[in-house]
Amino acid sequence: MEIILLLFVVVLIAVAIIASRMSENYVPYPYKLKDVSLCTAQEDQFLTLLEKSVGDSFRIFTKVRLSDIVTVRSGLSSTARKDAHNKASQRILDYVLCDIHTMQVKAAIELEPGQSSLNQQKRNLFLKNTLAAAGLPFLRFKAKPGYRVAELHDYIHGKIRQAEHVRAAVPTNKDKNKQPIAA
Repeated sequence: MEIILLLFVVVLIAVAIIASRMSENYVPYPYKLKDVSLCTAQEDQFLTLLEKSVGDSFRIFTKVRLSDIVTVRSGLSSTARKDAHNKASQRILDYVLCDIHTMQVKAAIELEPGQSSLNQQKRNLFLKNTLAAAGLPFLRFKAKPGYRVAELHDYIHGKIRQAEHVRAAVPTNKDKNKQPIAA
C-alpha cells in the first residue's frame, strides 16, 4: 500500500513538472509587432506626391495583395485555378487607387527601383498581363525625384479614363459579364 501511495506521489510530481514546463513554453498567440514601417522612405515620399496628385478623387491603399482585387475566371481546371490563385496571392501591389465614394478599384501603381533586375521584370510582366486581363490600369513609375503633381494628376486620370472607355466598349456576354466574346 505504501508503495502504491509513493508511486502515486511520484507520478503526480512528474505530471506537475511536465505541465509547468509545457505552460512555460506555451503561448497561445506568439506574435509581436515588427519594428518596421509599411513603406520605405521612397515609397512614403511617392505616396505623399500621389496624395497631392489625385486629390479628393481617389483613396490610396498601400501594400495590397493582388488576389484581393482580382479573381480567377471560371472554366479552368481546379489545378490551374489553384495555381493562378496562388500566383496572385504571392504578389503585392505598392499602391491601389479606389474611387473615394464607391471604393471600386480604379488603378494599380508600382514604384520601381532605379535598376530593374530580371526578377523585377518578370514580376512586372505578370502584374501587367494579369491586370490587363482584369481590365485595370497598371501604372509604373521609376523611383526618382522630379515628378510634378500636375503631370502625375493628368497622367493618372488620363489612364483611368482610358480604361473606363475600354471597359465600356467591351461587349457583354449572355451572363451580363463584361468579357470579350470570342469570334
